[in-house]
Amino acid sequence: MILKSNLKIWAVTEEGARLGQRVATAMGGELCLPEGKPWSDGFFGAVKVSSFREGLASGFSGADAHLFIMATGIVVRMIAPLLVSKAKDPAVVVMDETGRFAISLVSGHIGGANELAAEVAAVIGAQPVVTTATDSHGIVAVDAKLGEKGLVIENPSAIKVINMALLDGGKPSLWDPDGCYAHEMANYTPAENRKSADIVVDTLSAEAREGALLVRPRVITLGVGCNRGTGADEIMEVIGRAFEAGGLSPLCLTAMASIDVKADEEGILEAAKRFGVPLSFYTKDQLSGTKGIVNPSAAAMKHVGTVSVCEAAAIQVSKMGPLVVPKVKSANVTVALARAVSTS
Repeated sequence: MILKSNLKIWAVTEEGARLGQRVATAMGGELCLPEGKPWSDGFFGAVKVSSFREGLASGFSGADAHLFIMATGIVVRMIAPLLVSKAKDPAVVVMDETGRFAISLVSGHIGGANELAAEVAAVIGAQPVVTTATDSHGIVAVDAKLGEKGLVIENPSAIKVINMALLDGGKPSLWDPDGCYAHEMANYTPAENRKSADIVVDTLSAEAREGALLVRPRVITLGVGCNRGTGADEIMEVIGRAFEAGGLSPLCLTAMASIDVKADEEGILEAAKRFGVPLSFYTKDQLSGTKGIVNPSAAAMKHVGTVSVCEAAAIQVSKMGPLVVPKVKSANVTVALARAVSTS
């Protein structure tokens, strides 16, 4: 399902606002209405926007999804300058103010607009309108529901080739050792090896066939420790070395963690922000009880009261998964990587 906690709903008329409020009540999200309209005061909790264009300019990419209850042409003109790529754009759905149709407009698969259109339509009693070719033909696109699968695509330009092959009745070869596409294997041919595959679904940064679609499972967790005041650039450099040491793609990172005394460490906070992953903090007692530590440290025990920060934090946030890259360090930073345990 769509991340509704970061859904913005835009309406320009009172009738449209009523529909928007129904969606916001059922699904969550923030209702955005034009400032200065007498009727807009009747919608409790709505955000008043002096200019939709200005509001979108500052908040378009920061939301997971947008629902516009207005004419499609208006929406196209407003968002056109803000679009970046199908891999980065948020979901955009447009609904007419009478609630007849919910149209998936932008980022149907990766952003989840197709799914959002269906969900909004179910709330209002509208007809979802989805025009992506694979969906129109009843074919599951290779980039469908990536978020639900915990996947991210490294080279989105290769998506078109794979989906066209599926539309033409082909069965692209798939290297998927963890079975991320197990429920859709009827659409693919198992590859004999990684280097011959049309689609590669794994954590490795090793070279693949030219033109192959690279799909990364987000299963790697990162533990980090640092001296007080260490900058984000140095932390990022050591993180890069850790991924390189393990032969892993940084796109596989799903979470970061450290000890709680570092909860205000700007460098760590900024690094998590750059990766766009959640950041957790553990107490010294939680870290001290961690099994699987490879490099206990007397210095860590002396300064923060636990024999391990980075390795223990990586294991803890992975739900006690195995350490895949033990401690990598610089003068001020320590980093380790673990593999997350599935909770599904």
